[in-house]
Amino acid sequence: MLGIIQTRGVTNMIKYPVMLKEICKRYRNLYTGAISDTLDKNGLRNQVLPYYVRPLRKDMIIAGPAFTGYGEVSNNPYKNDNMKRIEMLEQVNPLDVLVWETNGDTSSAHWGALMSNSAMKSQATGAVIDGGVRDCNAILEMNFPVFTKFYCSATSNGRWFISNYQIPIKIGNVKINPGDFIMGDIDGVVVIPSEKTYDILLQAEDLLNSESKMSAEMKNGQTLREAYGKYGSI
Repeated sequence: MLGIIQTRGVTNMIKYPVMLKEICKRYRNLYTGAISDTLDKNGLRNQVLPYYVRPLRKDMIIAGPAFTGYGEVSNNPYKNDNMKRIEMLEQVNPLDVLVWETNGDTSSAHWGALMSNSAMKSQATGAVIDGGVRDCNAILEMNFPVFTKFYCSATSNGRWFISNYQIPIKIGNVKINPGDFIMGDIDGVVVIPSEKTYDILLQAEDLLNSESKMSAEMKNGQTLREAYGKYGSI
């Protein structure tokens, strides 16, 4: 049976040869270094988010299709985007990873406990925020994976607002389209183009298998030179 994602607000349907839930599970068994190396070998060398996007807790892992959000700076203390946020969060699909472009705003928190709670109820699997997060203790208690740039107590109301969602965004130099596959762990966050998601998965699994064999043989006395001679550069 084909795995099919229909991302609300996006006209193209993403089709996989297996169910999306299985793909997410298999990506979670990998690590971002192996995925990044595999992307490099496929000529996709600009898919890793900036170094500063870090998990709230080092064991957090995210794997799922991107649900993108885009926001802008506001200097109007009366501007409130609560209804836009509610509208947006109501469109989140199971297994989604919410990914926010904030336009470099550092004035406030762009994500918090209420949004995490709502995302969890929609069965989203995490969030990647190129900006600030608050309510961190509450989010940690929920065990909802969040990757962020910084912590900040200030509300975004009157400082920053969500202006659009499910559109192409950019974090650092990495372009992210709705439905692109997001994988994150302690080493960072990588973005896999939606049409490459399954092929990259298969190749990364092969790479991890070769690495495991190399490690096992080196534990039994084989040198790194001998291992590279047998398996080649991986």
